[in-house]
Amino acid sequence: MEAVINDKKKKKELISKPLFVQAIKANWLMFLLMTAGCAAIFFVINIVVCSRNIFTKLDMDRVSVYIVDENLSWLQILGLLEKMGFSLSRISVMSRIDLNTILSDLVYKIAGVLLPMIYVMVVSNSLIANQVSTGSMAYVLSTPTSRKTVIRTNFLFLVSSLLLMYIIITGAAVASEAIAGAIRLSRGGGANMNPIRTLLLCFASFAAMFALGGVCFGASAFFNKSNQSIAVGGGICVLSFLCAILGLFGNKAFVSTGVGVESMAIFNLASVLTLIDAESIGNFSKAIYGATDVAISFNWIWEIGILFGIGIVFSVIGSIRFLKKDLPL
Repeated sequence: MEAVINDKKKKKELISKPLFVQAIKANWLMFLLMTAGCAAIFFVINIVVCSRNIFTKLDMDRVSVYIVDENLSWLQILGLLEKMGFSLSRISVMSRIDLNTILSDLVYKIAGVLLPMIYVMVVSNSLIANQVSTGSMAYVLSTPTSRKTVIRTNFLFLVSSLLLMYIIITGAAVASEAIAGAIRLSRGGGANMNPIRTLLLCFASFAAMFALGGVCFGASAFFNKSNQSIAVGGGICVLSFLCAILGLFGNKAFVSTGVGVESMAIFNLASVLTLIDAESIGNFSKAIYGATDVAISFNWIWEIGILFGIGIVFSVIGSIRFLKKDLPL
């Protein structure tokens, strides 16, 4: 209680520049490795995968022309497909599905968030809980720096570093998509570029990391021991990641192609990564470019809003606890 009273007497300042610089020096290598690794993942996926025509929608008009040219009947074709396990309803769904959405889900919910998630888990813990556990927080608070300043400075560092990370990642994603489009054009295919979709998906991914960062930072500020902070914040991150992987197999795109189970979609309810809505963003971006065969959706807007709300709420809860609790100084 005495520490809290003394804290109120300290000089009021919004941000501590020395503390911010200290956070940069302590975490620059982790930032560099995670950012470079994630940017490389996006770059390789776009160059290796998106430069090729691996995803094509089922064109029923071309199928009809083929049937007429070969003097076949739809009954013969449907009978053969039924024997192969493809019902008429499944064919109808497959003819409407955009397989680029599957790739977006795999990249922006799984491959592209793993390294940033590790970053927010490790850095959030090091900013508060680890310093309390090791006793270095006692030195920080022995200076004119107040607890409020410590919280504001460290949270600003976490958010600003995460924002810079995603600016770099987004630049790599857009640039590599442009290179992949040029390669496709040189091979006689379509560019198939949609930079608005890429920008929005990267922004949604940033929002998801902001949410998990808020959870981890809140846990770091709430607990005095580093292992407790990692157990709660890191545990929620890992659970969310695993549920996102399992939830993909309940995605209607996976189910319609026969590699998913509809009931697996229940795992999506336990993951904030589910709010990275690749389908909604994809349809919205296509509509902007003039596509008329998609149902425009604004669901991604409120879903991103929820992600930012989660990050803010958890960080505020942890911060309030940090300001009021007794620290082992």
